[in-house]
Amino acid sequence: MKFILTIYVCSFIEFDCMQGQKIKEFNTWNQCLIAAHNESIEIITKIPPELVESKRIATKYTCQPFLGA
Repeated sequence: MKFILTIYVCSFIEFDCMQGQKIKEFNTWNQCLIAAHNESIEIITKIPPELVESKRIATKYTCQPFLGA
């Protein structure tokens, strides 16, 4: 079974998230999980630290089974 990683950037002050960004397809849950954490680090480090602090920005992710052909 394959999995699609989608990452959301969220504000825990405003209680909302930006539209999810589909990252890529993975062959295993484990690969998807590891990529989610690595991609999250890259995303957060590109956001100005002041904004991360003031909006309490964090990421959340899903690894959903890929049902496509």
